[in-house]
Amino acid sequence: MRKKSHENENFLDFGRIQQKMQTREKLLLAANQMMIEGAAINITAVAKRADVSKATAYRYFSSKEVLQREAALHTKSEDKENLFAGISNDDLEQRLDKLIQYHYEILTQNEAEFRLFLSAVLKDSVQNKANYSRAGRRILLIEEALKPLKQTVSEEEFGRMVGAISTILGIESITVLKDLSHLGNEKILDVWTWMIKKIVQV
Repeated sequence: MRKKSHENENFLDFGRIQQKMQTREKLLLAANQMMIEGAAINITAVAKRADVSKATAYRYFSSKEVLQREAALHTKSEDKENLFAGISNDDLEQRLDKLIQYHYEILTQNEAEFRLFLSAVLKDSVQNKANYSRAGRRILLIEEALKPLKQTVSEEEFGRMVGAISTILGIESITVLKDLSHLGNEKILDVWTWMIKKIVQV
């Protein structure tokens, strides 16, 4: 049988995905700790601190700037277990409100850092032709928020909803709404809420 090619796939989307996510997490935590200590950041040094080979580290981060900027934001993020703790798995509206408010707060409170991170990723993708493998935390949170719909819509429709919402809850969306549409933060929150609730029809 012919072996499947993963040439055009995201590095984190095939193979030992959980193990890859753990390795990526180790690199980010090591980089963050080194920044706290005031140590110089480069991929070789971070790989050594994380006990990961240099070659492996470069598969996750081809640019020290991308690694450094993501590491600075990483510790400010919530995981899905903490974000939706105490909210019923059946309460779609409350879960959506929590999802939207969380992304609004983390992005508006750290907007400059997120813009610089996005800039670094885009620059790296052009200069190094890097297929940057972001961890997809946004996707995981959206999927968790939409959990009440899992039993009522098809897998294909669920995927469309997740994909559509992922284009809204990010610095990319804030850049467009603020820089092109000239909206303030509160209006952006209003637009986000309207768009997402139209998508899921609540």
